[in-house]
Amino acid sequence: MNGCVVDRDTIIQGIYEAAAIPELWPVVLEQMGRTVNTPGVVLLTRRSDAWTGHAVAKPVEEALLAYLGTDIAQRSESTRRLIAADHAGFLRNDDVFSRQEWELDPLRNEWGRQWGLNSAAATAISVPSGDFLVCHLQRREQDPSFDAADIAALDSFRPHLARAGLLAARWRLQRLRAATEALALIGLPAAVLDRDGRTLAANSLIETLTEHVHWLPRDRMALADQHADRLLQQVLARLFDPQASPVQSFASRAAAGDAAVVHVVPTAGQARDVFDGGLAVLVLTPVTTPEAPDASLIRALFDLSAGEARVARSLTQGQTINRIAADSGVSRETVRTQVKAIMTKTGTSRQAEMTALLAGLRKLPLR
Repeated sequence: MNGCVVDRDTIIQGIYEAAAIPELWPVVLEQMGRTVNTPGVVLLTRRSDAWTGHAVAKPVEEALLAYLGTDIAQRSESTRRLIAADHAGFLRNDDVFSRQEWELDPLRNEWGRQWGLNSAAATAISVPSGDFLVCHLQRREQDPSFDAADIAALDSFRPHLARAGLLAARWRLQRLRAATEALALIGLPAAVLDRDGRTLAANSLIETLTEHVHWLPRDRMALADQHADRLLQQVLARLFDPQASPVQSFASRAAAGDAAVVHVVPTAGQARDVFDGGLAVLVLTPVTTPEAPDASLIRALFDLSAGEARVARSLTQGQTINRIAADSGVSRETVRTQVKAIMTKTGTSRQAEMTALLAGLRKLPLR
């Protein structure tokens, strides 16, 4: 294998540094792989039977991204058997599969064969946040299976991976709490939710909106508006889907009829950190004024272009597409294209719905 083997103590130090600086994981994982003559190592987090984040050594990065883009994870028995084994160490594929089962499993038969990978070793570590941290290695087709010495070497890293996972999860929780408090400073009630609606952090503003929000057992949150709550659950269920819309916004009403805007933003998007995937920030803004929000606020919240933000503000002021086109010196088709882009980014399907959503935003202090 190319590259020198780094000593064990240096790798262990790197594991703890990567827990704080996720960009270091690819180098650390590649170093681990070299100790057992493996082209690379993959580190994944799993929650609610789906992969939520990953880090990967460069030699197998392309192969992992191809794997994550398939449904092999849902059809393979490898992770289910690994977790069910509940073993405090690394296991080889021969420990959880018969030879025939391994050859037929999609992880080996479809993905491994395509990328020239065969024998595997992996461990699953339970993290208090509810995640499983899975460390997976797979050898090249022509290389021998992992032997007892290889497993012993990998097992020597496992306690440090577990502690690093615990530290990273704790630091993530602190960051999420800080994010909701920062939103409170500009007047936005906010919470961070996982796929199951469990609240990992919430600021005091959203905790007081009891006419809009119901707090349920096991730290779960639901919206008082049943239709809006169904939309919220649908959005959360798609958090692990890379093809899902990155932002969703919709209206919600309290029992007394007071309107609010719900804005749901995934925390990590496509570039998922190991521990930051599968979560979303929910911002709930009661409709308190019909005044159109500032264009820069609209642009910041919904990631609009400057032109799209101006069109959005004009629509909330009651202007027609023809008037906006005339004032801007562009064609009506250009404005219509911008309106479609705005609806996509705000998660709305009709112009009236999008206009009502934007008009419902508070006029926040801009700094």
